[in-house]
Amino acid sequence: MSPWCHGTQSVIRWVIPLVLIIQAHLAEAAEYRNFKLPCLAPLLQQIDPEAPASLNLAFLNGPWHAPVARDDIGTVDFPITTSSKQAQLWFNQGISFIHGQSNREAERSFRQALLLDPLNPMILWGLAVANEQRPGRASLFAQNSLRRIANTTSPRERSWIRMLADFYDLEHDTTAKPAPGQQAVTPDLLRYRKRIRDLENLVLAEPDDVEARAFLLRQLVLDYHRSGVQFTSHLAVDHLAAELTRMAPRHPAAHYRIFLWLRENPSQAYRHARSSALIAPGLADSWRFAAEGWRINGHPHEAIALLKCALRVHHREMRDQLLMPETVASLSSNYAALGETLIAMGRLREARELANSLLQLPRGLNSGGITTESSDLLLLGRRLLVQMEILSGAENVINLFHSSPKFIPSSSSHREVAQAHYWTGLALCSLGRPDEAKPLTQALSGMAQTHKDDPRIVTWLEGLRYFQTLSRGERPAEYFSPPFLPANLHAAAWQKLGAPQFSLKVAQDNLKSHPRGLSATALYCSTNFNQGNHVAASRAFDRTFRQNVLRADEEARDFACLDEAAQMLSLPRRWTLPPGKLDRHSLPDDPRQLGPDRWSPPAAPEWKLSNHAGRPVSLRDFEGKSVLLNFFLGVNCPFCLNQLDKFRPFLTEYRKAGIEMIAISSDNVGTLAQRLGKTEEKTAEAGRRFPFTILADPELETFRNYKVFDHFEDGPMHGTFLIGPRGRILWSDINHQPFNYPAKLLQEARRLLSLHNAPGELP
Repeated sequence: MSPWCHGTQSVIRWVIPLVLIIQAHLAEAAEYRNFKLPCLAPLLQQIDPEAPASLNLAFLNGPWHAPVARDDIGTVDFPITTSSKQAQLWFNQGISFIHGQSNREAERSFRQALLLDPLNPMILWGLAVANEQRPGRASLFAQNSLRRIANTTSPRERSWIRMLADFYDLEHDTTAKPAPGQQAVTPDLLRYRKRIRDLENLVLAEPDDVEARAFLLRQLVLDYHRSGVQFTSHLAVDHLAAELTRMAPRHPAAHYRIFLWLRENPSQAYRHARSSALIAPGLADSWRFAAEGWRINGHPHEAIALLKCALRVHHREMRDQLLMPETVASLSSNYAALGETLIAMGRLREARELANSLLQLPRGLNSGGITTESSDLLLLGRRLLVQMEILSGAENVINLFHSSPKFIPSSSSHREVAQAHYWTGLALCSLGRPDEAKPLTQALSGMAQTHKDDPRIVTWLEGLRYFQTLSRGERPAEYFSPPFLPANLHAAAWQKLGAPQFSLKVAQDNLKSHPRGLSATALYCSTNFNQGNHVAASRAFDRTFRQNVLRADEEARDFACLDEAAQMLSLPRRWTLPPGKLDRHSLPDDPRQLGPDRWSPPAAPEWKLSNHAGRPVSLRDFEGKSVLLNFFLGVNCPFCLNQLDKFRPFLTEYRKAGIEMIAISSDNVGTLAQRLGKTEEKTAEAGRRFPFTILADPELETFRNYKVFDHFEDGPMHGTFLIGPRGRILWSDINHQPFNYPAKLLQEARRLLSLHNAPGELP
């Protein structure tokens, strides 16, 4: 049996009837590279994307668009046995993305390499590594890599492949029993340690193999941070990294040294952060990692500039690939890092702009409402705004979640409701009204039981219970840091309880989390001063802090709590100092070349297509109007028509909202005419079934321009787009399955149009 088909026996029983149904209706439709089907939607409905039965089924849930050759992601040379020079180049690019923690882009590059060399086991090895956070897929790729070992596979390549096979336990049970008196080790920990030993053996066997060193360094650092696999000497690991840099100065693994030292020695992390980002400027996380090295070493303003570079790269990627925000890896965490650092440094105007921009982003939709990824961005925007608002007045927070359209949670989203309960409860407690927060705590407790798969709700519940106990004047069972509760409120609660040692701990922990943060430094200084720790207070009340105050917005410069400390230090009444110049060593000469500083809806590609009667229709015909554009795979496809049938009852409501629906079919004009009629006026039956314009795109040019095309399967996909009156794509959904939630999209469309039709919103 072909390895491409292995494991598909379990799905044959339901595939065959579907194939017969579709083939009866779609003799003319194009087929895909690996499937004799004109539409893949019914197939995907039966597949678990995290546990696919075969390679082809796995690929249907992977990336669909061909990669672009890149020269801005560092330099990698990982030779494999292949007769295709292009396959080697794409494989190298995939490895660069692996080291840049950009796994989806890595998978795209490996898929392109596999098209050029379909039987190469090392390319499947790369796909397994790119899917390491999705173990079901990774194991499948590793298994097929092992099966592809051939006579042409070199001993070095066999070592890489068998190492991965051992990690996923594809040949035997690697679990070992501990010796008498030895501490038991979990099977996972044994696997991680064995992989590191295997990589060490590979380095010893191939001392000139750069990638053996790079992957050993990668696993040592990532396993340390992700899985708690300890190593005994940071210096020994750093020596490995230094040797790698000597052998390959432009290798994208440079940022591993930042995370090697981040907890242990921040000054060393900073040293490496000064140069790492410019090695691979096309990787968003390259800037993020560098920013973390600068921030943790007390250079938050430089970190802000680097985080803005990371977001520029994200925004360019979204613009060029017509991506929805929810589909971009690391976007939410990078927005969060920037927002939190801006708040910490008192740059509140920028933080508010950032938070409000998050609330304006388009939101991915599914049967339950908005997708988890879109929910993360929405909750982040609200949280950043509340963090700032609660400092100026806790009563404002209560009002926000009850009356502001931007904050009122959707009743269908347990996460939104839980967030509202958490922050409203914190606000009530900070106002000295903890008993009023009791119903919110009870509601969160019930939600935590119902949604056990969402750890965030459990954390909110624990945080609110803890602060509620403190606010009642009672001592909690143990010390805890409620998520994102302003440290001054937390410290004040402990001080009121008569436990100054815990007030000091809050201040110390806060400053450790936000080195050089304005409010963190002020709290640390005032707490130490009030407790008689004048030396500690004076050390923090230094020249850099006094300069940073004037970099903050006017509203964030009030530190009356430090007046007495300033007097003791013999400082003038106005103790602030003019800011010095920031260190721009790690920044590009022109950050604009990385991408735009903020996301805005991309311009919709122009098109001019014929309707069923042969009359040309173009996007420009709808200038100044909003358009709902639906790409589908033919008027004879029952699965595609099901989507159109679901939208039809909502057309009147869409038109009331100023939105005209247009469908673009993969059919030619002749096929459309057979179904709809040959004249401009459709047949009576067609008029009832298709009360909207349908256009022909048999060459699939418009499908391709809108990215509604699977380059790897060489076939069209389903796509739904909302185009605003200014010709911008405000919302989109691209998939092999059609989008089937017209009511939810109508609600989202109204929201987006109200935002982007406002004067001055867009050029």
